[in-house]
Amino acid sequence: MSRYSLKRSFFGGEPCRVCDEIRTKIYYRHPFPLPAGMPKGHWLLSDCACIRKERVESRLEQQNLLTRTRRPDPLPIGLRSHSFENFTVMPLNKKSYEDCQIFTSRFPQDHGRGILLMGPSGTGKTHLACAIANRLKESHSVFFASLPILLEKMRTSNVDLDGLLSADLLVLDDIGSERETAWTTERLLMIVDGRMIKSRATIFTSNYDLADFDARLGMRAASRIISNNLHVFLKGPDWRMNRHGRRVY
Repeated sequence: MSRYSLKRSFFGGEPCRVCDEIRTKIYYRHPFPLPAGMPKGHWLLSDCACIRKERVESRLEQQNLLTRTRRPDPLPIGLRSHSFENFTVMPLNKKSYEDCQIFTSRFPQDHGRGILLMGPSGTGKTHLACAIANRLKESHSVFFASLPILLEKMRTSNVDLDGLLSADLLVLDDIGSERETAWTTERLLMIVDGRMIKSRATIFTSNYDLADFDARLGMRAASRIISNNLHVFLKGPDWRMNRHGRRVY
């Protein structure tokens, strides 16, 4: 402080009315000359425990506000309401439902292990994938993409590749439904390899069986997806065709 010609004098203090800690009275002298008649400094009280705690909480609240402001919801608006609570559990899908809940509670898994959700159309694969994403998005970075749409965007415009590869959790919906070409298999392999190198978990959903993956995804991408993820098979009715007052995908 003396470097800037600011001198401090310490005198007696007074206890805080809340925490009873003594707040020392400090007289701060201004580091620059002032016009005649003006005080050469001013009195302040040192912070007590409750004021320090209040300031820490205020900073944390501001940081959380900035984080929420900077991080938009990663899921499309139509998928943000999907949760474990509004998923229809029945004997055919109970084991799959429980596996997804366990995965969420233990996230992140070692070595970036993710989930491969498979089953006929309308059995709830996307619902469970989004239930996991919605549960984790407040505490982890999440990226959601329908693979056919993502590949089309990569072909025609710029894509946030760093966010895609670095997100704590990536949901790749509907793999295998894209038209298989050398270009699409190369891009899918780039995503899968990039996330495996960073040990980032990915949730894949697909209407196809494991036996179809080589032909639909390419041998190298299929091998990596099959070997590095928990396999979860969903069975049951097509909820899109038979919604009993509840919207389930």
